[in-house]
Amino acid sequence: MTILMMFWLLMTTAHAEEQFQKINIYVDITEVHAPDGSSGTSMPLNLMISKQAQTTYVLEHRLNHLAGYPPWEGEIDVWDWRNVQYMPNYKKCDYSEAVKCGIQNNHWTLRTIVSVGRKFSVFQTLLYDETGKVIASSNQTAWGTIRWKPQWKLTKIKESGGFMGAKQTEVFEMWPPKMEELPPLITPYIVGQSKFGFYGGLKRSACKIKSCRK
Repeated sequence: MTILMMFWLLMTTAHAEEQFQKINIYVDITEVHAPDGSSGTSMPLNLMISKQAQTTYVLEHRLNHLAGYPPWEGEIDVWDWRNVQYMPNYKKCDYSEAVKCGIQNNHWTLRTIVSVGRKFSVFQTLLYDETGKVIASSNQTAWGTIRWKPQWKLTKIKESGGFMGAKQTEVFEMWPPKMEELPPLITPYIVGQSKFGFYGGLKRSACKIKSCRK
């Protein structure tokens, strides 16, 4: 009787685990490549992508779509470079290789790579699972703009003396407008749209509960 009870408890626990998924996502520092070949990061961009990743309703909607019925049940926590050390089961790791650390610490990793060009820039996000596989991605393009700046000059000439007194003459001169090329910028709108790819395009393999394996 005791053995049967223990077997029943084990089966119940396993079934409950299959219907609940715990997801930890680490938002990596962005990687920005300049036109001259240099690379670095951008703190404003880091903050923007981290803020967007914290809003997980698109991911939850996608997981529910993949699960069907019964619906997806689980918990999603998002971390970044400021608090990753407080992640449950965290082990010290060199997060300059964030995907490798994701495998070690059993979490998903969101990477952002920006290639800045003179005419356009490419904003790419890649979501990796805890095994290092890409489970979703997004590509956005930001185009530079051309602005035409008018060129003109108004000259006022004041002449004194004469029978009628002082006289003022205005001379208006105009030239063809000057073309100005404005560089492509990664705006908050582009960053916001990207989550519909890196969350909304999640592969079925990323959903681990039983109903996703139908």
